[in-house]
Formats: sequence, C-alpha cells, structure tokens
Amino acid sequence: MRQLLRADLYRLLKSKLTLVSLILAAVMPLLFSALFLGLKEFVKFADPSSSAMIEMALNGHTLVASTFSLTNNIGIILPVFATIFVMNDLTSGTIRNKVILGHSRHKIFASSFLCAFFYCAVLIAIYAAMTALWGGLILGFGEISEARIASLVYFYILGLAEFAFVSAAATCLPLLTLNSAASVLLTILVCLSFGLLSSIIAAFDYSSFAHVANFIPGFVATTFQMKEIDLTMFLEGLAGTLLFALAFYLLGTFGFNKRDLK
Repeated sequence: MRQLLRADLYRLLKSKLTLVSLILAAVMPLLFSALFLGLKEFVKFADPSSSAMIEMALNGHTLVASTFSLTNNIGIILPVFATIFVMNDLTSGTIRNKVILGHSRHKIFASSFLCAFFYCAVLIAIYAAMTALWGGLILGFGEISEARIASLVYFYILGLAEFAFVSAAATCLPLLTLNSAASVLLTILVCLSFGLLSSIIAAFDYSSFAHVANFIPGFVATTFQMKEIDLTMFLEGLAGTLLFALAFYLLGTFGFNKRDLK
C-alpha cells in the first residue's frame, strides 16, 4: 500500500495539471477580491444610498463563504482535475499493470482515493488561505466575534470533509465507468447536483427539516454566509458528508473489483 501511494503521489506531483491547479489556487482569490472591490465601488458610485447594503453583501466574509462551493470557483475545477488524474492511470495502463503485479484492487482503489484527497485537500487549503488573506486585506472582514471564529473553524473542517466526498466520487466514477468523458461528466453532475440542492434549500425556510438538510454534503457550508455554524450543525454536516463519502468509496471499491480491465 505504501509503495502504491508513493508512486501515485509522485505521478501527481509531476503532473502539469498539478502546476496549473497551484497557479489557479494562488491567483483566483486575488482576482475575485479585486472583482468584488471593483463591483462594490461601482455600485456605491451608481447608487450611494446602497452603500450599507453593499458593504454587507460584498466583503471578505462573503468571499470566504464561497470557498468550498461545489458550483463555482475552484470547487468545480478540482473534481474535474481529480477525476482526470484517476482516469489517466486507467488509460495509460498503470492500474492494469498494478493488478498484474499482484496488488489487490482494494489497495489500488484506496491509494487512488487517498491521492485524490491529498490533491484536493492541499489545493483547497491553499485556495482558502489565499482567499482569507486577500479578502481580508482588500475587502475587510468587519467585526469578528468569538462565535464567528468558532463558526469559521467548523466551516473549514466541513469544507475539507466535503472534498473527501468529492475525492470519493472522483475515484469511484472513473473506476466504475472506465470511460474518460463519462466519468468527468458524472463527477461534475454529482458535485453540481449537491451544490445546487444545497443552494436551493438554503434559499427557503427549511427550519422544519433543518436536521435532515444539514446531512447534505455542502449544505451547512452554504449557510455560513447567512448565519453562524453551531456545534449541532457542524456535527450533523460532518456526519452526513462522511457518510456520502463512504457510500461512494464502498460503491467504487465493490464495482472496481467486478470490472474487467482490458
């Protein structure tokens, strides 16, 4: 297992997509911060009476709250790149060679998942840190309370768990379909579906089924812009996200064991 993971990580680090991802993770937060600032100044100039509302809507907190979104920014890029990494091992014959050399399919799948999660976790952590840096410097965060700090910690932990779910899907779908185009499209569809579902529910009064909604991957993080995340929301969100990640992991492992690698 250690040998498999070392080889997978080496290929990941040597990939040009990794370099592209690093550049995007470092540059995109600065661009979005500048865009937010420009938009804020334009709206304030066009309608001075809306200054207070714009300050609340376009600030560093708003930008940070979008960090782990599965429907925009780097959140829709990383699942695609992670899927491509896994699919490249299939199309190049690397995974077939691993099987021929006697590695169990369970370990091959586990190594691919851990590599995908390492990729997503590192890139999203860099993106989140740069977003907080530029968002704070350029736009400001306003008043920061103890509740806001605790909520921010919950938010970041949930965001990393969310990308464990993404990594499980990005590993499961290529190894189930054995098809590059289909796996990329399905991964995008899965991530967008959960992201859009979270956004739609958050836009309405969901108090009657809040505990159920919290279990949807990405939902609690989606509500961070509108309210603080408390311990109950955090635990429910973490449990739901990890359960969905486990479901994709088990489905992928089972399906991969049954597939015929040609």
